[in-house]
Amino acid sequence: MYKASHILVSHSEAVSSTRTMCREEALFLAGAISEEIRTGKYTFDQAAKIYSDCPSGQANSGNLGTFPANRMDKDFITYLDNLKPGETSGPCPTIYGFHLIRRN
Repeated sequence: MYKASHILVSHSEAVSSTRTMCREEALFLAGAISEEIRTGKYTFDQAAKIYSDCPSGQANSGNLGTFPANRMDKDFITYLDNLKPGETSGPCPTIYGFHLIRRN
């Protein structure tokens, strides 16, 4: 079982996306959000509420709760497996867009 939070930046090529920005713009935005978190401009929770395209970003500060590996995209789990508790990933590409993932 995993515990994690995420920020999703979707793009026009992503599954279920309503965004019009291209993949490269989404990657740039995800990188910029990551930098804002790293430098302390926003906490992860604040950034999730501001930027995430996932409903959990608005409702739960990106918190996904506890979940099994098979509930998430395999690339998401690969990034999550490489994080220490409290650590945040760089942009992780999945079919839904780019995620910033924090292991809780």
